[in-house]
Amino acid sequence: MSAAPAPEITAFVVAWKNALTKVLTQLGAPNVAVSEATETALQPASGENTSVISANFAGGGCLKGQLRWTCEKTTAVQCAQLLASEPLDAAVEFTATHSDGFLEFLRQVAGEVAAAWKEERGLPAELVYQAEPPAVVEGQFSVTLAVAADKCKGLTFRLDLDAEFCAALSAAPPEQAKEENAATAEGDFTPSHASNLDLILDVQLEATIRFGEKEMLLQDVFGLTPGAVVELDQLVNEPAELLVAGRLVAKGEVVVVDGNFGLRVTEVVSRSQRAEMLSLE
Repeated sequence: MSAAPAPEITAFVVAWKNALTKVLTQLGAPNVAVSEATETALQPASGENTSVISANFAGGGCLKGQLRWTCEKTTAVQCAQLLASEPLDAAVEFTATHSDGFLEFLRQVAGEVAAAWKEERGLPAELVYQAEPPAVVEGQFSVTLAVAADKCKGLTFRLDLDAEFCAALSAAPPEQAKEENAATAEGDFTPSHASNLDLILDVQLEATIRFGEKEMLLQDVFGLTPGAVVELDQLVNEPAELLVAGRLVAKGEVVVVDGNFGLRVTEVVSRSQRAEMLSLE
């Protein structure tokens, strides 16, 4: 880095360091240490450079623009193996399964960063993986992060932020927006609602994660056979929905935790809306 970055950009990099440490530790790699390398030697993936893999994320909420992660495929393999609880072997052939596992790893890290930045700024913040990224992402700021842990060593990542993303990080959050966001989060959840809610907090409700929907003719339903594909009305990079008692209460990204599917919540309806689904008066 030729010049010192703005304090907000430095804080954003720290958020990524903390998120990498947290996720790697959760995946069974203790004693994680993340440091900044003196040089950014990694180059983004291109037709000539097939030894690396890149992934783009778009900012949402108070974050705007594009960021890109790049690493050697040997690093991506280890991240995917950690996610799948497999023995680490960076020398194995890089496959589509490793690519999917690495992207899921990055989604989990990005989810932690978005949550931390939302708390830092007091405004909604999202980092959404771009399955079809822009053809060109001109990086204005770049940093290389070197990661070491007991189970894995030599993990190196390059982070590139474009000019729009840097500007969004450096922009001061308007006080009015902070107040409106706080009011939206609380909604009009009155004391009477809270009093009534206390009576039924131990009631069990059915929770469902919905990836999408599709209307089908009855003859098509009867025509289903093993191996048939039912195409839903939702793109792969759109958030899944959490339904409780058949009503939408949150949206988020699908993650894998200890071999089970889960939902990392990125958006929640207000408390008043959640209370209304119970018809509290």
